[in-house]
Amino acid sequence: MTLESIIKRDFIKFYIPSERALAIETMKKNDISELIALKEGTDTFLGIIKINDILSKPEEEQLALIMKREVPVINKKDSIEKAISFFLSGDYSYLPVVEDSNVIGIIALNEMLPLINKKYKIKKSISEFVDHNYFMSVWKNTPIYVASKIMLNFKVSFLAVLDDEGNFLGLLDTTDMIQAGEIISGITESDATKGESGDDWDWNWKSSVLIGTSNFYIPNKPVSNYIKKGYSTINQNLSISQTIDAFQKDGTRYTAVVRGNNSLIGILRDIDILKAFKDII
Repeated sequence: MTLESIIKRDFIKFYIPSERALAIETMKKNDISELIALKEGTDTFLGIIKINDILSKPEEEQLALIMKREVPVINKKDSIEKAISFFLSGDYSYLPVVEDSNVIGIIALNEMLPLINKKYKIKKSISEFVDHNYFMSVWKNTPIYVASKIMLNFKVSFLAVLDDEGNFLGLLDTTDMIQAGEIISGITESDATKGESGDDWDWNWKSSVLIGTSNFYIPNKPVSNYIKKGYSTINQNLSISQTIDAFQKDGTRYTAVVRGNNSLIGILRDIDILKAFKDII
């Protein structure tokens, strides 16, 4: 198999210039948190737009000034090793495939891992690659708006959700935050952020982020309403190969690593798994 065999040619294209509200609506409709940005009327690659970048810069009107431009692009004839190097150079979930300056498709990291695994069998345990720092936890009754602020402030893409005893319940990620939110036009920022009890500390805030002429409204419901149902967990003693198989089966970019008593050890991302292959490039 080659990189060309895993190119996804049917992908969501988002053209610049455009409004931020439309970018969020496109993410919500397609259950994604990133968009490939192209120059209007062409297939020329401009950059990647992430939901966190939109919400963390609510005062910026132009998407072109928000999106990440310095993204490596790949050719369909490039080697697997080159693709590994590009993915490791940043926190990318996919890379644009460019031919004659036009984007012809994308390569997703979670689709590339089985390809790498087939070529390089690594029997190491995942325990040394588990990230014990790149995650935060919230209580199950934390309002989704508060959780979204934690994600933005600490620049994380997901949160572990714990019950009253501190046991792991599931993961909340940026796509869940987008699905929880709603674009609302014609309300003021003060109306959108007024607490039900009037207190600044009130967790029953009806809060939003002002984005141009609209607001992205995030409700005050607990995060337990939005965590993914049936989210899988893995044991830290699994091998790299076994873990890649589990990721492919679940179609996920990350999973929780737990002990036998369902207590959380850490989070394992696809980029963490890729680090096991770093020595081959």
